[in-house]
Amino acid sequence: MILQWWMFLFLLLAVFFSSVLYANPFDSFENELKDYIDSENNQNSELDPELRDLFQPDSEDDFSYKKNTGTNFKLPSHIKVSRLISTTVVKAEKKSNSTYKVKPKDTLSSIAANYGTKVSVIKQLNNLKSDSIRVNQVINISVPKVQTASTIYKMKVFALPVVTAKISSRFGYRRDPFNPNINNFHSGLDLSAPVGTPVIASADGVIEFRGRNGGYGNTVIIRHKDGYKTVYAHCSTTIGDVGQEVKMGTVIGSVGRTGTATGAHLHFEVMQRGKFINPESALQKIEIVTAKDPQNTKS
Repeated sequence: MILQWWMFLFLLLAVFFSSVLYANPFDSFENELKDYIDSENNQNSELDPELRDLFQPDSEDDFSYKKNTGTNFKLPSHIKVSRLISTTVVKAEKKSNSTYKVKPKDTLSSIAANYGTKVSVIKQLNNLKSDSIRVNQVINISVPKVQTASTIYKMKVFALPVVTAKISSRFGYRRDPFNPNINNFHSGLDLSAPVGTPVIASADGVIEFRGRNGGYGNTVIIRHKDGYKTVYAHCSTTIGDVGQEVKMGTVIGSVGRTGTATGAHLHFEVMQRGKFINPESALQKIEIVTAKDPQNTKS
């Protein structure tokens, strides 16, 4: 009887150890990965109202959506950013003089009526002592003042690429965040915001690069007029194709912490003709446009 029990116990142990030895070693990993993805997908389920508003369009007709990988939200294709800073209307009065060659049957009264002026004004301009004039005589005519108006629009050159961000690190030399014992040059402006916050094109331009870029992580580079380029680094996701034209406000990705980053932020760089410039100076640049429809000055 005891021998039978020992044999039964031996069989049970053999079955148990064989199930452990031959179990799929990836089952546990896949379960953990599923749990991680589920938690990632729900990380933005309770966004601040201000941030949540960025994911809503002004109208369904004007916006298309792009899936923001890793979250339950879809990025809008565009965020409305006004380039217009101010509008000034400048008025001016213009008075012009012209000449007229007298024709048969012309009188000073008829000429004055045609030009909207007075006989006395014509006589004064031409030093006429009487109302008599002769055919082919050239006389000076004063045209009444005409009011003209010019509209001057002051506009931004660059917009903040993360509209709700806070500046966490500025351009210039700083203490290395990974090695406090050394200082290094920080070539951009760090804009802190939650992962998934939309990143927009800072100005009109053409996408020159989109992809993984070493320590910069997921990066987009846009070429602009006047030799400018802007760089958007550490993105969670990026949107757009190389060669694609974008406008100020076009969504090109979302904030992340890819590459060498200590936390969620956008690293924003501005270059002009290959040289780094302070992004805060670029964000303060303005351009003046005269006599242009304000509807055409907004992106």
